[in-house]
Amino acid sequence: MTTKRTTRLAGITLASAVLLVSLAYVRTAEAQDMSAGGLSPPPPMAPAQSQASAASETSQDLDDAKKSDSGRGLEWVYLEAEGGFQHVGLRTFNIDEESFSAGFIETQASGPVIGAGLGVRLLFITLGARGRVGFFNTWDLFSVGGELGLHLPLGNLEPHFELGGGYTALGSFKSALQSGAAATALQNTQIHGFYVRAQAGLDYYITPIFSLGVSASAEVLGLTRPGLDPSKVTEIQSDPNLSTLQQARAEVLKAEGSSYGAAVTGTAVLGLHF
Repeated sequence: MTTKRTTRLAGITLASAVLLVSLAYVRTAEAQDMSAGGLSPPPPMAPAQSQASAASETSQDLDDAKKSDSGRGLEWVYLEAEGGFQHVGLRTFNIDEESFSAGFIETQASGPVIGAGLGVRLLFITLGARGRVGFFNTWDLFSVGGELGLHLPLGNLEPHFELGGGYTALGSFKSALQSGAAATALQNTQIHGFYVRAQAGLDYYITPIFSLGVSASAEVLGLTRPGLDPSKVTEIQSDPNLSTLQQARAEVLKAEGSSYGAAVTGTAVLGLHF
């Protein structure tokens, strides 16, 4: 009896051992099959603090990239003052000069010009306004209007291009031809019209808020001279200081005259940027 019991216990123990070994083998095989099929348990999630740190570093890298692109921070508003030289031809695109000036208005002039500009900037695009006054021996030329610009920041250097247009007018007639009644009539005549301008320039940023630059522009001028009252023309024709030819030409001033000209300008520019 004792021998049989011992034999039975030994058999049960052996069977249990075989079962445990089989289960271990099966689990090992399943794990190998999952790895072989490209499946693996997900890695442990990074702590929230590590994720926040990584996001902060990414944001800092973006800010550094923006600044290193131009060497400056973002700009929102600009102010400019300029001064230089301008040449104007009032009849560049006109064949008949007499219909506009009748010989009483000089149609070409060169001299100093001053101007100012201001506007807003969004990355590479500017939208602003600009006014200029050209001082000449025969008259002055005034202009004011808007402009749209494209700026290309290259470190401290910044090429730029603008297109603009607006209102322009002649005033302060000073020619020797405009004496007596002719001078009085012209001073009370509003010769005005429009301009369309293309401009290019280069600025150097001494500091992020202060720049020095140069610009060159070309523009088309369209001016209209209203017809003078016949009584004013009669006064001009009776002016003893005028020659017979000038008195005869004065008759043209009764009718409205138009002129299409051009101007070229070069200036030095001081800029403030905020």
